[in-house]
Amino acid sequence: MSYPQRSWDDGDVEVVAKRLWAGGVATALVAAGIAFVGVLIINSIFEVGIQTAGRSGALVDNASTVIPIAAGIAALASTALLHLLLMTTPRPASFFSAIAVLVIVVLILQVFLADGSISAHIATGILYAAIGVAIVSMLSGVSATSVRPVARGGWGGPDQGRYDAGYGGESRSPYPPQNPYGGYGDQRTQRYDPRGQGDQWR
Repeated sequence: MSYPQRSWDDGDVEVVAKRLWAGGVATALVAAGIAFVGVLIINSIFEVGIQTAGRSGALVDNASTVIPIAAGIAALASTALLHLLLMTTPRPASFFSAIAVLVIVVLILQVFLADGSISAHIATGILYAAIGVAIVSMLSGVSATSVRPVARGGWGGPDQGRYDAGYGGESRSPYPPQNPYGGYGDQRTQRYDPRGQGDQWR
């Protein structure tokens, strides 16, 4: 069964944890790949080291291993935060975006405030920003498909209308559907009467 995409801020949806965490693991793999490629470009092409965010300004040892692992862990931690916000907060999209931006900004500021060369500052800041933006953007797409309408006795939505995934809304027409053969009612539920009624459905 497929479900239409819903806004994070809808109040009548529930989180599909399996889908959310599957997307989170995929995001972690992509983030690790971006980090690995970024480290190779910075080290091999520009011949600049990846700087730590500490005050010492030391370069990261084995950056091609450490940075991708850290990026994957950051993606999984972001997925956990997103899951918590989806279940508890009234506006999870706003809170998740604000927290993610703050973390990225603080991390980049720590890099530029540390000792070291300006080239290492710029290269490391760009790499961290690219990883952070990739994680936030991918998890934003994942979250949009990780919620579904809350089922209530087989009928969707908090009211009485049946949720129709094909039309993306609830049918609440005040009139019963018309039968093209006369009368009202859904012709699919009617029965043909061979007793002198011609081609009328009843």
